Amino acid sequence: MFHLGVDIGGTFTDCVLIGADDASYASSKVLSTKDDPAEGVLNGLAELAAEAHLSLPELLAATERFGHGTTIGTNAVLERAGARVGLITTAGHGDALAIMRGHGRVAGRGVEDVFRVRGTALPAPLIVPGAVLELHERMDAAGSVVVALDEGRTAELVSSFVRRHRLDSVAVAFLWSFANPEHELALEKILHAEAPEVFVSLSSRVSPRLGEYERMVATVLNGYVGPACTRYLTTMAGRLADGGMPAPLLVMQSSGGVVPAPAAAELALGTLDSGPTAGLTGTVALAASLGHRNVVATDMGGTSFDIGLVVDGRAVVADEAVIDQYTYRLPHLDVRTTACGGGTIAARDPRTGALRVGPRSAGSQPGPACYGRGGTEPTVTDADVVLGLLRPEGFLAGRMPLDAAAARAAVGRLAESLGLGPEEAAAGILRVNNLRAATLIRQQTLERGLDPRDFVLYAYGGAGPVHAFGYAAEIGVAEVLIPLGNGASTLSAYGIAAGDVARFVEVETALRAPIDDAELRRAVSGAMSRARQAMVDAGVTADPRVDVWALMRYQEQLMHALEVPVTPDGDAGELVGRFLQEYAQRYGVAAASAFQAAEVFALRCRARVPGPEQPAVPPPAAAAAAATDTVSVFWPEPGAWLDTAVHDGSGLAGGDRIAGPALVELPHTTVAVPGGASLTAGRGHLHLHLPTREAAR
Repeated sequence: MFHLGVDIGGTFTDCVLIGADDASYASSKVLSTKDDPAEGVLNGLAELAAEAHLSLPELLAATERFGHGTTIGTNAVLERAGARVGLITTAGHGDALAIMRGHGRVAGRGVEDVFRVRGTALPAPLIVPGAVLELHERMDAAGSVVVALDEGRTAELVSSFVRRHRLDSVAVAFLWSFANPEHELALEKILHAEAPEVFVSLSSRVSPRLGEYERMVATVLNGYVGPACTRYLTTMAGRLADGGMPAPLLVMQSSGGVVPAPAAAELALGTLDSGPTAGLTGTVALAASLGHRNVVATDMGGTSFDIGLVVDGRAVVADEAVIDQYTYRLPHLDVRTTACGGGTIAARDPRTGALRVGPRSAGSQPGPACYGRGGTEPTVTDADVVLGLLRPEGFLAGRMPLDAAAARAAVGRLAESLGLGPEEAAAGILRVNNLRAATLIRQQTLERGLDPRDFVLYAYGGAGPVHAFGYAAEIGVAEVLIPLGNGASTLSAYGIAAGDVARFVEVETALRAPIDDAELRRAVSGAMSRARQAMVDAGVTADPRVDVWALMRYQEQLMHALEVPVTPDGDAGELVGRFLQEYAQRYGVAAASAFQAAEVFALRCRARVPGPEQPAVPPPAAAAAAATDTVSVFWPEPGAWLDTAVHDGSGLAGGDRIAGPALVELPHTTVAVPGGASLTAGRGHLHLHLPTREAAR
């Protein structure tokens, strides 16, 4: 029996197979098919089946678990291809979405945009223009009914509202609904009766947290992407079932776990950015088996560069996310993204004349110039080919030869405009790209009071192992792990195959120090019960483990909230002590408040059923790998052509050591080992050891 994981990326679709009994491992990588994503999935599964010496129906029939990560929701928002959604809210609050808390022009934008008001704009609206219905109802902050909902009058208004605006979806966000969802649930029944074909999204279900604007955005976004996700997941599940797969379809969530497809479709917002999350999920599983407590997880694919942190054995979780300038509140693994992937386009900045890399990407269609699919603009991958870091005949094990002449022509045109030679321009592209990646890592670590040099860096994604030597050296990291060897390029798919079945549940509280132990225990017990019920509602029958964290801050302080683990026995004094310790580490001892008490303003629960206990084990090498060739590579540092050994990474056995400069070629990626560095193999992983800056001096 097998566990399968599939991740659809902007350029490639990755598939992973893990043996349910022996943790054997295999992977495949095919180009994504934008017009019909399911076709790319089936193409990847067919390759996976061939590698396992099975037909596709035989592979599907032997599948015990099938996990899937999809970009359908993300693409729907970015391409403005979502549903025709309308908003129903409490009377007097219909303009909350348009006001955007006043920072909509710069939310999620680079720091340079904060001071460039003329060059920024509000994002395009998510709802159909004018499709806002305000109803006379009201709960107070304690959840008591102040104004009852007139259900008879509401049915008439709702029916007319849906028809008039030709809506596919309706988002319901009443004030204080998270304290009492009675009115939202009543309206949901009315909508199902009056407009059964309409997708309904409730704020009390999607984001039951304080913060009117963020909760409303989450609800509208869920309604915006919900119909498209439902159609895709239904189609995908049907095609897999028709192919003979008995297992239900599980879908990756941005919270770091998978849930059954019907639950994922209902909370479609959770699928946004689930692909990058899956890589961090896979990192957590592997880091636990290797004893790495602190890890910087870096995923460089064809379109973007994503990083997440594992601190003290647990992935860092964030409260808020931004997509296309809309801020919403939903607990998710904190993965930050920047545009410096393999397909990122390099150009001469028309204002400064300097070299600029990103944010535009060539994607998979047409892709980098070297793909030979019509692309003409220079990309990071084209620079790799010009420098010799990627050998055209070795790309994807020779299944997709690269066009070196096209890459050199594209980079050459840019080089001419910059007054540089082709190699100098290509090296500059890598330096700028690596600096952008390193800057994102510094932001993610230093803002938490952490030193990136204390972390092990995991490099994965198709382009990560090629460039890790550059951005790791930039931040002073000495050890880089290429997890699962060749499997590094498909680690997100591995995280989907191996991740827990899990759901986050958050409950608003108002516990202020001195906190009564019994009151804390009651709140924790109630939150845990809701988390278990959420798993039941999602169709999960196994008894889950529930972990609980208190979201804490100083009383009335709206910033600098911290997540602190809490035990079911409810020791309030110990909890407050951990908060003070964490606050001092993050912001300094002098930042502690002498005049405000600490408070628990929410409890966060994660209910989970663990995934496969054994980490994946790549097949053993047949023989130790000697150098298969020697080529000339232009290394960005020292900026010169050097004779570089080429090794077949598939033949590396445990304990083998390779000294740089060298290229270690794998079927799906290449590991670049610069001079002064070395690479060793062990337990199915590759370890890149870089000289520290002190040693280099």
